[in-house]
Order: sequence, then C-alpha cells, then structure tokens
Amino acid sequence: MKIKFKFKLLSLILMTCSLLISCGQINNFKNENRSKFPDLKGPYLGQKPPGDVPKIFAPSIVSSVYYEHSGAVFTPDGSELFWSRAINEGRSPRIIVIMHMKQENGVWTEPELASFNVDTYNHINSISPDGKRLYFFSENEREDTSSVWIVDKIENGWGKPRLPRVTVIDNPGSRINEVHETKSANLYCYGPTDAMPSGQGIIRSKIVDGKYQAYKSPGPTINFPHDARHPNHSPTIDPDEKFMIFVSSRPGGFGDQDLYISFHQPDETWGPAINLGPKINTVGVGNSWPQFSPDGKYLFFTSRVKVYNGDDIKDQKYTYADLTKIQESVPNGWRNIYWVTTSFIEKLKPEFLK
Repeated sequence: MKIKFKFKLLSLILMTCSLLISCGQINNFKNENRSKFPDLKGPYLGQKPPGDVPKIFAPSIVSSVYYEHSGAVFTPDGSELFWSRAINEGRSPRIIVIMHMKQENGVWTEPELASFNVDTYNHINSISPDGKRLYFFSENEREDTSSVWIVDKIENGWGKPRLPRVTVIDNPGSRINEVHETKSANLYCYGPTDAMPSGQGIIRSKIVDGKYQAYKSPGPTINFPHDARHPNHSPTIDPDEKFMIFVSSRPGGFGDQDLYISFHQPDETWGPAINLGPKINTVGVGNSWPQFSPDGKYLFFTSRVKVYNGDDIKDQKYTYADLTKIQESVPNGWRNIYWVTTSFIEKLKPEFLK
C-alpha cells in the first residue's frame, strides 16, 4: 500500500511540475512575441509622414503580407485605428475582418480583431466627424445577405452593431456601402442609382428635419456614365462637403481605376472630376478605398504593386527561395495601404474657389 501511495504521489508531483513548466513556456512564448512587437508611440503609429509621393503605411504592422481591404480609418482624436484585412483572398468563403489598434498609456497596441465583426465579410467604411458612430458593411456569401451597420461609441469602447435608419426606415430595402457622414449629417455612399448603366454609383442622402431624403446622384461629373461593374465608387467626403475624392474607372486614367477629386461649386453642383495625377495614380494598380486622416493632412488608400512580370517564371528569373521570400515580404502583390500628403488639393482647386 505504501509503495502504491508513494508511486501515485510521485506521479502527481511529476504531472504538476510538467504542467507548471508548460505554463511557463506558454507565458514565455507570449512574452517573447509581445516583446517582438515594436514600441509604437505618437500620431499615426509614430510613422514618418509622407511627402507628395505615396508610400506604404506602417509596413509589416498595418500593411502586411495579407490583402488589406480598406484604407486606414482613424478616430477623430487619432487614438484608434481601424482597417479591413482579407485573410484568405481567393478562397471561399472570403474571410475579411476589421482590425483594430489603439493607444494605451501613449503606446499603440498590437493589431487585433475589432469587437464587432459580424460575418465572413466585414468592410470598414468610416467614422463620423464627431467620433460617435462607426459605419461598416458586412456580407454573407453563402446566404447572399448584406447590410450596412452602425456601431456607437460607448464609454468603454464600442457598442453592438445596429442597422442605420437610412436603410430600414427612411429608405427601406436599399443596399448601400462606403458610407461617409458629413458634419451636417448628410450621407455619401455607394448604392443604387438610375444615373448609371450598372444601376450602381455614388449617391447622397440629405437629412431634412431629422429624416433622410431619397438617394440622389451628385451629378454626371461624379457618376460618369460608362459601362463597368463598379464604374464610380468609394467616395470620401470633406466633413464640410467642400470636395470629394472617389474611385473611377472612366476612360483617360493612368490605370484600370484611378483616384479623382471634385470640388463643390457655389451653385451646389459638383465640378469636373480631376485625376489626382501620375504621382498618386501610378504608384500601383487599382487604387481604391480613399480615406482622409483626422487632421486632413493625409490621404490613405490601397493599391497593388506588381512584383512579377508575365515571363519571369519562364525566364527562370527567380529561385523557389526567391519566390517564397517575396511572398513573405511587403509588398508582395496583394493590396497594401498607402498614404500621401493632401497638398495636391490646393494645387488642383480651381482659382475661383481659392
């Protein structure tokens, strides 16, 4: 009996020691990973600001080896950052999640999933100028359902997603995306319009006496009527509605889709769409999802850099080790987030508006 008891006691001691060692290894692993993350302080994650030539924003931190599915969306006070990331681009169902970082005691936290992802596809749209509302779009490919959601800012973070009244009360049944709110609470979106052959384009809903009005096109200078799946989309609006930057695949651009700016005119119409030029629109391929920084000094957007040419493999330009190294680097051909100074706005503004 004594021998059996001693054996059981010894086994229990060994199991306990093993468990303690395992726990210690896990904690060491966590601490080691935490220590590898850079100590980021200051505005915009402490990144060196860009000039008039776009550069990748926060490489290997925000811009990663994955497909970044939105521009960078900061809260008005600059203390939180959101963006969307496609984890498994090209597979089904697509997993696109909203990422989140924030300042704690002056230091930026590591990227984590935002608390309000609701589906397999979650695309951040914007944050209202007063910082009280966050807009995002979700889609479920298997059930063929989609919604725009509002998340309210609460004392300890962000609340639960809710449907906006612009889609469920004032304009029921509408399918909108890329929602941007102005200081006057007007909404600029991508959604249904008869102004485009595809039936989709950039639209606006004004709020009058607390009620959102029917969607209207801002006019043909914005919704240039050409036949494409997404001909004009992703508007980002100056909070005072003085100008709008958007994406268009209209003829005459530098790529398959470029960034354009239009200025609000004294007669309440929108002026001609002006291409942002080769410095911005040739940095990569398919520029999209523009976002203004909270202070208006920078423009964030996504783009793809071609890292291979069509004959590279045939010409044996790379070894297998070269190819894997490229895929594990930034950029690697997927979308990255770029940023550039907004000094171009004043340069492109018509003289009569200055």
